Amino acid sequence: MATKKYPLGIAFSGGGAKAAAHCGALQALKEYGIQPDVVSGTSAGALVAALYASGFTPKQMIETFQGMNFFKDIVTPSVPKGGLFDSRPLSELIQEKLPYSRLEELPIPTFLVASDIEHGVPKVFTKGEIAPRVVASCSIPVIFQPRYINGIHYVDGGAFQNLPVSAIRQKCEKVIALNLNHLEEDKYKDNLISVAYRSFMMMMVSNVAVDSAQADLFIELDTYGCTAYDMSKIEDLFFRGYESAVKALEKNGYQRIMPKEVIEFPKKKHKKDNLKNPEEIFRNTIEKGMTAIRTIRKGNIKKE
Repeated sequence: MATKKYPLGIAFSGGGAKAAAHCGALQALKEYGIQPDVVSGTSAGALVAALYASGFTPKQMIETFQGMNFFKDIVTPSVPKGGLFDSRPLSELIQEKLPYSRLEELPIPTFLVASDIEHGVPKVFTKGEIAPRVVASCSIPVIFQPRYINGIHYVDGGAFQNLPVSAIRQKCEKVIALNLNHLEEDKYKDNLISVAYRSFMMMMVSNVAVDSAQADLFIELDTYGCTAYDMSKIEDLFFRGYESAVKALEKNGYQRIMPKEVIEFPKKKHKKDNLKNPEEIFRNTIEKGMTAIRTIRKGNIKKE
């Protein structure tokens, strides 16, 4: 049997702000002497993959996003055309923070998964500008505007591969998969955004089952009780992800090669809006967008 190109790959699932648990898991892997030769990521997992491949430590990743507000620092409301929010702030943040601009420049080969909404197929990016491809992978349908790259519109990679093991499976001797999303019970909310987002979550959880079966080690990270939009809990998620990974590694016979590192994060005040009900933010955004559309239409009528 031919030797595969990479000894070890790590696949990071999507999950929004819950991706902070990925950072904790990476800290655990480091302490157990596990370092990937290639990484793949979907949605927020694509962001973690790009940061890690750029040389960010797990602690630095958390510090980069500490104190941020998802609905102000990551996305901004837009006129509802293709999506309620524009991910331009995230794109600008990536361009500002990463020391590399293109995927092929990264020291660790990186595979980012998005969904080609025009042809109905998954797309694995391995080359090109990092920022737009990460944003494309993160663009949850209806919630965020699709990303236009080289003549094609892309949405969140979670529509096909929320846990992108298959993106690197044939290239790796071994793959470790880190998963964030667990479908917790949630009372029905009679509005468009809640139904759309819940349906998308169910679809993602379903396709995770297919990819998790292809992993050599599948690790469920503890993110229960957390949402994809609340960034006030990222420090706690880091430590929960760390403990989840340590338990899984110990259970599977891995040996620690480094003592547990004492990690403390500087205290930063989280903006209160982080704790606001996402449905309320979505509803307000829709109302503002529709008002803007009506205003534009009235303006056009007057001009005629």
